[in-house]
Amino acid sequence: MPKQFEDIFEASKDAIAYAAPDGAILLVNRAFSDLTGFSREEMLRMNARDLVPEQHKEQRDRIVAKVLQTGEPVEYEIDYLKKDGSQVPVSITVFAVKGDDGKPTGLAAIVRNLIERKRAEEQFRLVVESSPNGMLMVDESGAILMVNRQIEQLFGYERAELVGQSVEMLVPQRIGSHHAGDRKAFFAHSKSRAMGKGRDLYGVRKDGQEFPLEIGLNPIHTPNGMRVLASVVDISERKRAERTLQKERDFIDAVLETAGALVVVLDREGRILRFNRACEQTTGYSSEEVMGRYVWDLFVIPDEVDGVKSVFKRLRSGEPRSDYENYWKAKDGGLRQISWSNTVLTDSHGTVEYVVAAGLDITDLTQIQEQLRKTERIAELGTLASGMAHEIGTPMNVILGRAEYLLKRTADEGMKKGLTTIITQVERITKVMNQLLAFARRRTPERRPVDLGEIVEDSLEMFQERIALHRITVEKAIEAGLPPVHADRDQLIQVLINLVVNSVHAMPEGGRLKLSLACEGNHVCLGVSDTGHGISEAIRSKIFDPFFTTKDFGKGTGLGLTVVKGIIEEHGGTITVESVIDKGTTFWIRLPLDRAESAATSLPTATSSS
Repeated sequence: MPKQFEDIFEASKDAIAYAAPDGAILLVNRAFSDLTGFSREEMLRMNARDLVPEQHKEQRDRIVAKVLQTGEPVEYEIDYLKKDGSQVPVSITVFAVKGDDGKPTGLAAIVRNLIERKRAEEQFRLVVESSPNGMLMVDESGAILMVNRQIEQLFGYERAELVGQSVEMLVPQRIGSHHAGDRKAFFAHSKSRAMGKGRDLYGVRKDGQEFPLEIGLNPIHTPNGMRVLASVVDISERKRAERTLQKERDFIDAVLETAGALVVVLDREGRILRFNRACEQTTGYSSEEVMGRYVWDLFVIPDEVDGVKSVFKRLRSGEPRSDYENYWKAKDGGLRQISWSNTVLTDSHGTVEYVVAAGLDITDLTQIQEQLRKTERIAELGTLASGMAHEIGTPMNVILGRAEYLLKRTADEGMKKGLTTIITQVERITKVMNQLLAFARRRTPERRPVDLGEIVEDSLEMFQERIALHRITVEKAIEAGLPPVHADRDQLIQVLINLVVNSVHAMPEGGRLKLSLACEGNHVCLGVSDTGHGISEAIRSKIFDPFFTTKDFGKGTGLGLTVVKGIIEEHGGTITVESVIDKGTTFWIRLPLDRAESAATSLPTATSSS
């Protein structure tokens, strides 16, 4: 052997041996001696078969015969006997050494110690075997190389029935082709990941029963090529629990969506997480429109935001329950009065996670109750007004007559001033009495065709000096050709005077007063707008109540708008109000038209402004 080859031969970490065709060992290197524990001298007196345990001798002989016959090298794994009687796992690559005539003259073997690899494999096997999940390993062709006890239990097969078979046998036939495609795709781009993300996966047991699976894939690089270790979990119980939970959720959803009560769920910050159908119907908003928005930003009127936030803060701090009433603003701007019963949901640590509010829309009920109270008050007022008209009216007339008589007769300026004050206050008392009587009795309107344009002009003329004194600009937008309405002229003038007076009072520093008239379908619409201080949402709901006033004591009776509303309703019409703080207020009156009679008496009225 040339010197350089001898050096390589001796320095190799792999055990190398050369033997005669019959197995007689002719040459070994130091690594081979170290592997077996025999000295070189001992080995040169041995046959290669002496290193093989009895149960493996036949396998070794077949391989050697094949190599000598074909001349092709063969790699196989076997156990070697060591001098101390122990065995060591080895990988042997054996090939024929040929002479000049091409015939085998001997056998060369490169032997690698597999004890560390086998130890690692055993540790791996123990880990896999003890895993609570089913574990199986497949090669690129899909052949099953290894399974653990959990796989046997999951699929109902013995281990021997699975190893060497295609993994597709564990997949339902209806999805087998998809599985094969997924396997190929994984080997092409291998990295640890869940299998079939976004899809339901199923396995099939030996008895044909299908069951849902969750599979994790992990690529393993080995000297024999890529392998995939699959972790398989039967999620049948989880699926059953999910279905049960979904049924419960569907039941709760059905209850919440069909219940007449408003149900809204808020997070800890007050953002809307749940908004049932009753909420949608009451507010005009869809659930999608409100999701994630703060409840007080969307629904609560400004005057009540602080109160609602205070209740929410108490609930969030752990107050178990709270009842509360407030107004909700609907999408169309309307207000609904809601009576809430609030509770909280906490986590396992007792921290509040959600606030659940169940509410009843009591707007109609409140209005009915309020209307009943008003009716009772009106009845009482009627009785009171009738008595007052007799008991107070007569003495007041006497006082007024005597004061006027004395005023004409006296020349004393001090006396005149005092008498004038008496006359003014008596007239005020008389005015209040007349309003009480008008409100309580509400006489039936004496209807005849009335030109609303003329009523607007006549009413403005009465206040011409006062309007000018307050530096108020008047605008008129009167549609031409408006048909007349059948109404009581005097009562409509009373309505317009009340609204104009209120507008003037709302603009003490001056502003713009606009009166508009237009035909809207079967109605004539009268608008009275000002640019005054406006009316808050809380006050707007009360302005038509008897005796409600925001004016200083002695400057208003609180009956003006109540009388206005009563007159309009007696005429079959409606009155509404729109207002923005510091921007102004508009009252809209809609009176019905009698088309049959008005068609022949349409009055040409020009649009004008001043």
